[in-house]
Amino acid sequence: MELDSLCSGGQNGKTRGGSASPKRSTVGVRAAVVALFVGLGVAAVSAGAGSLVFGDSLAVLLLIVEVGLLAGVVLFLVASGYRVSGALRLRRVPSGTYVLALKLGLALLLANAAATALLGPPVYDFELGTLDLWERIVFAVGVVLVAPIAEESLFRGLLQGSLESRMRPWLAIVVAAVPFALLHGPQPAVFFLFWSLPVGWVAWRTQSVRPGVVVHAINNLVGAVGLFAAGHIDSDSLEASPGAPWFAVLLLLVAAMWSVRLCQRVDELAASETRIGMDSYGRASGGEHHGRH
Repeated sequence: MELDSLCSGGQNGKTRGGSASPKRSTVGVRAAVVALFVGLGVAAVSAGAGSLVFGDSLAVLLLIVEVGLLAGVVLFLVASGYRVSGALRLRRVPSGTYVLALKLGLALLLANAAATALLGPPVYDFELGTLDLWERIVFAVGVVLVAPIAEESLFRGLLQGSLESRMRPWLAIVVAAVPFALLHGPQPAVFFLFWSLPVGWVAWRTQSVRPGVVVHAINNLVGAVGLFAAGHIDSDSLEASPGAPWFAVLLLLVAAMWSVRLCQRVDELAASETRIGMDSYGRASGGEHHGRH
């Protein structure tokens, strides 16, 4: 069957055999926004039910909210006839991309350290020192594993992917980064806005959120370890040394340059993968054409 025939068959919604058309992977902006609101609704209901069962355990409620948010979006996508893996950009990437993602995670940790030195540590309304052992385990699983998967799938996968079909990729990256940054609270919002830019770039170039999940997990892992080790941090008690701001600015510049270079490497790897795919398609098409003769 010719490629044009496949395209026309998909547009008509039926295959030549009369069966239903395959599930869609591309989600429009309106559908993406509706899916996110459905996810928020499911998360809110789940959190309410969870509070009745588990009380006021913040660690459990955070996990329930993340799971409920992702579950609500997935349910909407399935009910609307979308292919979840495609809509959330869960495609596989070359193994070398994960190495670059690991390095990008380290680069953004440097940026995080510099931002903390300049702006002070983020302020939270809870103390990890008051959590029981099982609550600490639940908190770690939610923050290090579930949150990166859910947030990258929804913001860099679903939302950014839908925006890329309506605007320039760089603008889609910025727009999708805004709600992600605000999700983390007003104080660290500016940092997470800039933190999202290289992660969004990687998601666009690879058309996958898997590398971003690695970057996100590294950031959350180090942050969780720091919170467990330090407990509650009173930002008013911290005093910066005279040379700290200049060193922090220098560290921020190094992290930014390193991040840009890693994004360039991801771009080169994605371009190489595209060329290999096109060559493979060309050879396959040539062989098929030769067989017809």
